[in-house]
Amino acid sequence: MKYLMWDVDGTLILSGGAGKDAMIKVIKDYYFLDAFDFNKTLAGRTDSDIIKSVVTRLRGRCNSAEAAGLLIRYHMELPKQLPLHKGRVLKNVQKTLEYFCQHDSRYCNCLLTGNTSTGAHLKLQHFGLDQYFNHEHSVFGEISENREMLAKVAFHRLYMQNEQAKPNELIFIGDTPNDVRCANAIGAPCLIILEGSGYKPEDFAEVKPWKIIDCLPDDPKQLELLLDEAENYAGGQNA
Repeated sequence: MKYLMWDVDGTLILSGGAGKDAMIKVIKDYYFLDAFDFNKTLAGRTDSDIIKSVVTRLRGRCNSAEAAGLLIRYHMELPKQLPLHKGRVLKNVQKTLEYFCQHDSRYCNCLLTGNTSTGAHLKLQHFGLDQYFNHEHSVFGEISENREMLAKVAFHRLYMQNEQAKPNELIFIGDTPNDVRCANAIGAPCLIILEGSGYKPEDFAEVKPWKIIDCLPDDPKQLELLLDEAENYAGGQNA
């Protein structure tokens, strides 16, 4: 069995800014601010890193209780924001997930995302996708501020079940350089899908993803054939 470690935002769905706006509203309400915006991109970052950087920026320090309180409020606000934004499921995502859920599939859909588990489930439930994922092997953004640590946790879980496991049994699928860095941390392949990404192919030159494609193919079998090539992937080498 191989595990497809799907990112959420920009890879499976576009929320139309619902997550960002939910965080902004919570931060403004909690700190009684008239205006607030993030001073750097949220793409590819974990929610814990985003929250810590915001609290540190506003308060000069961040403790775990304050960060946890903001995330609880975020989880309450996100379901209100999702219907207010024109989000969408990206091209061929649903048929691809359905294909890999077949009983005879050699691949298992999992999540590896900077979203918290609650945030990811809320988004995927809203778009009707949550049922396609195995949560036993999924890893979420509350585990660490450092996205690379998420990959290490994912592989550790696999290794505890099978000491013969290899990193290329996990295939990371994302849309940002941080997704590639995450995969590179354990020497696993990373497939970049550009359709929902804010990045261009040249933006990935330094991190060297395994493969870059424009969008998921119309026929999921074509993606499966591509993923089969990861059998020969050796970490750190661009196929």
